[in-house]
Amino acid sequence: MPMASSAPTPRRNSGHRVTPLKFGGAVMGFITVAILCGILASGFFVPVVGAIGATAKAVPATFDEIPEDIEVSQPAEESRMVDAAGGHMAYFFSQRRQILNSDQISDNIRKAIIAIEDKTFMTHHGIDPRRMLGSLLHNVVSDEDDGLQGGSTITQQYIKNMLVEQGQKEGNDELVEEQRQASVERKIREVKYAIALEKKLTKDEILTGYLNIAPFGPNVYGVGAASRAYFSIPASELSISQAALLAGIVQSPVEYDPLRFPEAAEERRNIVLGEMKKDGDITQEEYDEAVAIPVADMLKPEERVNGCRGAGSMAYFCDYVVEEFLSDEAFGETRAERENLLQTGGLVLRTSINPAMQQAAWNAATGRVPVGQEDGLNSAITAINPKNGYIEAMAQNTTFDSTEVSFNTYTGGSTGFPPGSAFKPFILVQWFKEGHSVYESVGRTNRNFNFGEFSCDGTPYPVGPWYVEDLAGKDGPRTAQNATNLSVNQAFVDMATKVDYCKIFTGAADLGVVTADGQPFSPDTPANLIGGGADNVSPLLMASAYGTIANEGVRCSPIGLVEVADRDGKVIKTYEPNCQQVLDATVAKQVATVLKTTGANYQTNSGYAGFYLDREFAAKTGTTDFNSNTWTVGFTPQLATAAWVGFSQEGTKHGEDIWINGEYFEALYGESFVGPMWAQFMRDALADAEHLSIPSVFVGNVPQSTPRPNTNNNTQTGNQQQPQNNNASTGNDQQ
Repeated sequence: MPMASSAPTPRRNSGHRVTPLKFGGAVMGFITVAILCGILASGFFVPVVGAIGATAKAVPATFDEIPEDIEVSQPAEESRMVDAAGGHMAYFFSQRRQILNSDQISDNIRKAIIAIEDKTFMTHHGIDPRRMLGSLLHNVVSDEDDGLQGGSTITQQYIKNMLVEQGQKEGNDELVEEQRQASVERKIREVKYAIALEKKLTKDEILTGYLNIAPFGPNVYGVGAASRAYFSIPASELSISQAALLAGIVQSPVEYDPLRFPEAAEERRNIVLGEMKKDGDITQEEYDEAVAIPVADMLKPEERVNGCRGAGSMAYFCDYVVEEFLSDEAFGETRAERENLLQTGGLVLRTSINPAMQQAAWNAATGRVPVGQEDGLNSAITAINPKNGYIEAMAQNTTFDSTEVSFNTYTGGSTGFPPGSAFKPFILVQWFKEGHSVYESVGRTNRNFNFGEFSCDGTPYPVGPWYVEDLAGKDGPRTAQNATNLSVNQAFVDMATKVDYCKIFTGAADLGVVTADGQPFSPDTPANLIGGGADNVSPLLMASAYGTIANEGVRCSPIGLVEVADRDGKVIKTYEPNCQQVLDATVAKQVATVLKTTGANYQTNSGYAGFYLDREFAAKTGTTDFNSNTWTVGFTPQLATAAWVGFSQEGTKHGEDIWINGEYFEALYGESFVGPMWAQFMRDALADAEHLSIPSVFVGNVPQSTPRPNTNNNTQTGNQQQPQNNNASTGNDQQ
């Protein structure tokens, strides 16, 4: 319950005095009422003496110049974003408002608003001259500090609010200010529009329109938003006491704000209840019961955060979807127009996010690396459906309030991270494209790669010399499969010398691995081959690329925004999956077969206990120099996931000698630290999913004699100092 501020200072009874200001207002009011009565009676006004006569002479022409009709437009309404199950994620609004149909509004609020604002609403034709004159006389003789009575009908108030809303939509400050000024001309226009509106709409339509547009508090507009804001209920469920409280607010939305001034709001509510009883809308018993409830006890406010900050763990995904929307010219020629539509259009943005998987991603990411880890270590998980590109989950171990930088995407200013050995499958892609076997011998004892050893399109590419760093015990020849299982740097670099070097990077780009500026990894830095060069990639794109391998070479671009509908539920645009065959299906299956074997190796090797899953999967891990960035990326046929742990603010900070969740880690590795996080997510996300197999295909003939690999899986970094050159290097990569 919010703390109640003290009520406004009670008004002082200072006697019946007519001040110059009130006298001036009285004269203006008299002129207006006299003119309106004259116009209504005979179509013209007989001039009176002095200034009144001069003013009146000009009015008939002004009245005739006002259009007969007014366009009834919907006011600004909040837009909302929903998850794949239809649950609300976030709201976007310049004014908090929810447009309701007549049958969605309680009769109690209808009776209350008529009782306090316009008793003759059901019988008048837009204006009530008698009431206007009565209000004028009251305001002249009332106590100086008493609130002034308004003579406007509900229809007139509806007109005024619509014109204010129109001015705000058009950015017409002059029109807005004009509607807020007391002037004869404004009243005349208001009257003519009100009379015309009564001919165009039914009483129910006018009352419903008014209840949807009227202010019910600071930035709370319409009875739908007000019911939620103060009581956390729909407007259809408003009780007598709740309806009376809301009806009382409209006279002064700030003064009678029940969250700030509950005592003043209660006094005003009781006045409304008295009028309802007087009109026979409620019985004495209902009145007594309603006034007995303290306003402070009625309040159960529903907080509504504007924008993605209200989306909780889905905030970063929300931000990604908003960027998708704002980049689409279907919703306006300029970004400003699209932003305005999102804030005022009452749109429904339906997204791909799976709430159960999202919770699993949040649990895994923050369970492995807590929010607020003291040394600045971060974690992130993104999962997509390979069959359509739908983003199913996206989580990281920070809150949107603390940083808007997404670790999973390129939104919020992020530029991604070096992928480490998780890039090596793209060397395998080119390896199989050129007809090589997974049983072919690769690697050598000498880690020096000289100038001219790499070639593009048959021509030596000018990089090198390069000394490739790796863990101790990873020298010597071995099969490509064994090199993948143990993630042997020098063996994969050796493979790159046997294929078209440049096509490794363009092939990875075909699968979606591009930098924040949309470029392929550069061949000018050979360390990019093993993910330790200057180029970075986002977890989302890594998940998408591996998903392409899972989907037999068909890449479905990541989709977060699935559909946009207008306030009436009419679909404006549907985002169909954008899928293209970018890799030969046989090659994709061959790479999947190799990575499945690697995944099985993780599963059975005691050093990879975090990969215990009860289903078949394919995966590859990655660790960059000094354990600064660690990855596990993999897939089942129905889900591709990238998990990353590293230092977002200090990209080269060492992931060594670190305490996390009370556990000490000498060094962080892709398979032993991120692997369990990835496996936990995949287990929970697919708990109810069908067990699907990854087919094994021909990956080459097994030779009669295969090279005997050095299987010493020593976890020491082996970061020996070697002569360096202008090419970046990577090492310290266990898996």
